[in-house]
Amino acid sequence: MNEPSGRRKAQRAAARRPLMADPSTQIASKLRALYQALENEPIPHQFIELLERLDAAESAQLPR
Repeated sequence: MNEPSGRRKAQRAAARRPLMADPSTQIASKLRALYQALENEPIPHQFIELLERLDAAESAQLPR
């Protein structure tokens, strides 16, 4: 007789607990937040210089 009431208590306790998202969903959410934060960071000056040098090297190699 005690089991049904114990089961009901467990069901009520489970209903009060917040649902945990799937681990892959949690990882995806955190990665998305990290990438969005990185998008807002300024591009380092050294990286811009490197891209400019690469563009210049490509332009110098193109046949005219």
